[in-house]
Amino acid sequence: MKLEHAIAHLDEHGYVVLKEALTPEQANALRDRSAELAAEEKAGGEHVYFDGQAQRVWNLVNKGRIYEEMIQLPQVLALHEHLLGDDCILSSFTVNLIGPGAPAGGLHVDFPLGRYPQPPPPFAFCSNTIFVLDDFTSENGATRLVPGSYRRGTPPDPEKAYDDVIQLDARKGDIVIIHGATWHSSGANRTRQERMILLGFFCRSFMKPQQDQFRLASPEVVERATPTMKRLLGFESQSGLRA
Repeated sequence: MKLEHAIAHLDEHGYVVLKEALTPEQANALRDRSAELAAEEKAGGEHVYFDGQAQRVWNLVNKGRIYEEMIQLPQVLALHEHLLGDDCILSSFTVNLIGPGAPAGGLHVDFPLGRYPQPPPPFAFCSNTIFVLDDFTSENGATRLVPGSYRRGTPPDPEKAYDDVIQLDARKGDIVIIHGATWHSSGANRTRQERMILLGFFCRSFMKPQQDQFRLASPEVVERATPTMKRLLGFESQSGLRA
């Protein structure tokens, strides 16, 4: 998809699916490494939820060079920069694993938008990336969202059912960009297989990220970081400090 078409879809609907944005080799390598990390960390009980049926793996920048490469993909960054400015930073980068039997999550907007005074400003403060590592289906918990909902100016009502929720149609190797104020959630996984994605979450440079990448990044990651990577880690957002 041409960048101008992706931007137009993102602006109209609050999300866009970049078909085959990853090569099969990249998607397989990400899936294999992420499954390995999830198994290692689950053994220690780390970051599991939905009664053990779902799991996050945090701080991926420190857990393999492939993650450093993926978080800097030019077309992905161009779309986040369109929403957040060309100085936007990485807020968090995680594996999100939805296992068999996991229930649907509740519709929400991304943190911290739900805590803003209402109505929130009309422009984006954060945006998310979904790296699709298992085909999305209606049965395996594919991401649910309400197209155009970021323009409504309010978060969803948790007590209300909405009739305009869709499930994303995406395949392994696709990448999805979502405006942070678009209402969304995980779906219920009614299959016997797990569903895995990566979430690359970005925010404006003046905001507090979900994880302090500037302090968390290992010396080895910083040493080999490109100028773009250093900016994403927050080096250009530190008062009085430049990379």
